[in-house]
Amino acid sequence: KAPPTVEDKKREAWGLVVETYEALVEERGEGEIWGSMIKQALKRRKPGFAESYYGFSSFGQLLEEAGAQGILDLERDEKSGGFIIKSGQSF
Repeated sequence: KAPPTVEDKKREAWGLVVETYEALVEERGEGEIWGSMIKQALKRRKPGFAESYYGFSSFGQLLEEAGAQGILDLERDEKSGGFIIKSGQSF
């Protein structure tokens, strides 16, 4: 089996983010979730998670690219500079 390509790894990371987002929405009953909350929950679910393994220099970059691909609906929080995720697309 060929090793995963950079694109494969990115898709896997986005899938993990969407799964985590959906789990948090179900748990909290609301659709707007902070990017930082998703990262914390993701680290609990997959303690070894590191965005650099998936080809991203930061978690923010991972979210931004997912937004650019239409995978996540993002909104930038002006005060913190972080992201609020409003919806995620299932893979």
